[in-house]
Amino acid sequence: MKAKYPPLVSAIALLVSLSAVAQGQVPQKHPGAEKAMAKIVLEEDFGDELKFHSREVVTLAQNDRVPGLNGLMFMRWKGDGAGTEVMASVQWFEKKEDLLAFYAGSKKRKGFKLGEFDGTVLWKVGESGYSWTDGEHFMVSLGGSPPPPPEMVKAWLAMITSKVADLEKENDGGS
Repeated sequence: MKAKYPPLVSAIALLVSLSAVAQGQVPQKHPGAEKAMAKIVLEEDFGDELKFHSREVVTLAQNDRVPGLNGLMFMRWKGDGAGTEVMASVQWFEKKEDLLAFYAGSKKRKGFKLGEFDGTVLWKVGESGYSWTDGEHFMVSLGGSPPPPPEMVKAWLAMITSKVADLEKENDGGS
């Protein structure tokens, strides 16, 4: 059974593209998101099975559809077999409160289960994905078919650390 990317990724991409089309203009870029996304690059291959394929970045100075979401990046790794693809999506929020509101809604989606990877708390998304936030600006989703290899997950966590444990501890303490 082939894994599907988290619906969150598709919904965000659709909202961002519809917003630009509806406005009938090219959206103005967000300098902070541009700078932050420029630092997030992982163009290496993972084993013989997953080869780096593409990196796409969109930033918006203003986003009326998803408050505070000013940057969106997709990176893909593909294999030789049909349907062999792993995708990372990275969302960048200018304001921490907007990120935290988005995070709170995201973790309630079907298939999200609090888990751990190599000692780091994050969200498992179904059988083939992960999601986490740094609690400041970034939200990361990583998944596909096959599931992301451990080296890929470690590389992403090295670039954008997971603060899920801290956020969940705060949420439990506030109840």
